[in-house]
Amino acid sequence: METLAYTHLAVAYEEPANSELNLAGINWKKLSSRTFIRFLSLAMALSIVSMAGNAFAALRRGNSGAQVTNLQTRLINAGYYNGPVTGYFGSLTEAAVKRFQQAKKISVDGVAGSVTLSYLPNGSGGGTGYPSRTLSRGSNGQDVVNLQNKLRASGFYNGPVTGYYGSLTEAAVKRFQQYYGLKSDGIAGSRTLGVIQTVAIAPSPARLS
Repeated sequence: METLAYTHLAVAYEEPANSELNLAGINWKKLSSRTFIRFLSLAMALSIVSMAGNAFAALRRGNSGAQVTNLQTRLINAGYYNGPVTGYFGSLTEAAVKRFQQAKKISVDGVAGSVTLSYLPNGSGGGTGYPSRTLSRGSNGQDVVNLQNKLRASGFYNGPVTGYYGSLTEAAVKRFQQYYGLKSDGIAGSRTLGVIQTVAIAPSPARLS
């Protein structure tokens, strides 16, 4: 596909104006229907190749837009980015990509290419329903319900699932953070939520002490 795209660019930008491949000089009325269809098929193929090249372009420092927003959200869900979701690929995003690449033992260059993106969980919530925002004492809603359920399943919380982030939930988060070597502040930020998503252990009463 890269070869076809390169050929397309060479034809578009390097051919002289009087070239036989100069489509602007073709008398379309004199073309047979079969020839016209061939030209149309070629044009469509080159267009698809061009779009595909843009779709799979690597993301790197200095890029911005929806694709960077998606990348930052996926890095948060994977537990490697705790900065704001700005849609701009700056130093924080680059550092997060490098940490992720190092953890996955792939080329550490800070560029989110096809290989790096293939290792990242898809979707804004990684399929688990966790938010990219921070949860702390006083938070409420479905996000807190998901957090409480996960903490119960992993053996760190034995209180009721209320959807309210109170003292019991805060204490459970602190136990979880201590157990996994995270900053024990009782706040479920991006890093804590990222680790929680990857935990799949049976409940253990010892973790509730």
